[in-house]
Amino acid sequence: MKAQIMISSVVRDEIRLGNIAKLGSDWFEAQTLSKRLRLAKLNTDVGSGIPFSFVRAELKRHLEGKYGFDAYVFEESGGAGGSPQDETSSIAASSQLVIGIFGVSSGTTIGDQDPLTPTLREWRAALQTPLKFRVFWLKDSVAADTVPEPLRSVLSEISDYRRGKIYSVFTDFADLCTKIDRAVQQFVQVAVTRYVADTVALESGSETEDWLLSAYKDRSAKMASAIRKIAETLGASRNGVRIGNVQVPITLTCVPDNFSIPESRKFAAYVFETEAGPDRRPGDPGKVHFIAAFGSVSDSQVRRHLGNFESAKVFRGSWGLFASEPQSGIQCAYLPGCVNSLVMHARMANALAWLETRTSEISELSLRRQQILDVVGASSAVKLKPARGTRGPLRTA
Repeated sequence: MKAQIMISSVVRDEIRLGNIAKLGSDWFEAQTLSKRLRLAKLNTDVGSGIPFSFVRAELKRHLEGKYGFDAYVFEESGGAGGSPQDETSSIAASSQLVIGIFGVSSGTTIGDQDPLTPTLREWRAALQTPLKFRVFWLKDSVAADTVPEPLRSVLSEISDYRRGKIYSVFTDFADLCTKIDRAVQQFVQVAVTRYVADTVALESGSETEDWLLSAYKDRSAKMASAIRKIAETLGASRNGVRIGNVQVPITLTCVPDNFSIPESRKFAAYVFETEAGPDRRPGDPGKVHFIAAFGSVSDSQVRRHLGNFESAKVFRGSWGLFASEPQSGIQCAYLPGCVNSLVMHARMANALAWLETRTSEISELSLRRQQILDVVGASSAVKLKPARGTRGPLRTA
């Protein structure tokens, strides 16, 4: 049975086409998109407008062609014979992912009995499980507090997620396509890795036993080999990994036991000092560090590791912890309980998905770190002390 994605839109206007040449190979059959536009008797100029009926059809085509989903568009299907109230809510609740698109320009009047109301029912149902709901809001659309009830309450509730992972603003058709494809990729990645973490990774296997029975040095080496391969499968390269619209360099480090054990923690002793090594060039951005621990990692241990207990900011997710120190620009994701490569893959994939929600913060910290390292210079920076609470030789993946 195919997974189902529901495409639900509250729209009244045409949308600007944008630069479709930038879609590239990520968009299903992008090379023939211009032809499809001409067949629909639409202009292919960047600034031309296209109707949302074409947008919905193109999104459905992409999701079915690239990912093999069953894409359901209520506006196009007309329903299956049941009442709109029951049918829209039922499908929104049963779909694995709901994509909501809002594109109503400022100045547009939406009446109390507007036919768009059934779409808002879908959104209400989807908001019951917000992690499967993605809203794409056309820039400069009408403000939520300017429309009458019951639409106002739903739109306001959606708007409250602006700082979260379910809410994204788009400017034109090409931008919408890019952001929807990225959101679906994240959804698929998280769904797969959750399955791995919840089922396969919990089964006892030879790799877990092998790592457990290995000495610290050997265990760290085996973990390091695994995390390098995992990073590559998740899109990392010599230039780092793409987080949102930003390419960020990363480091990969493995700790062979609990972070509370000094002999284990020393494997990450100098992880932050590696940024200021002799290979660094002026202008190189600050890095995001990933530390995979075989055992546990606590909030207080993370703060001590960053070297500034009071000012460190620590966020906890199901995959681990993310810590940053605003003054130095240091930022690090800690992945505990990586007892085998499957768990490690799940932790890192979910960490990257979480970082996607904080692109601006990641960029600002990276820039701050770059500025500090540029001023300090490699010659003096390598003399910095190791992270507080750690000791011993450098061990990195």
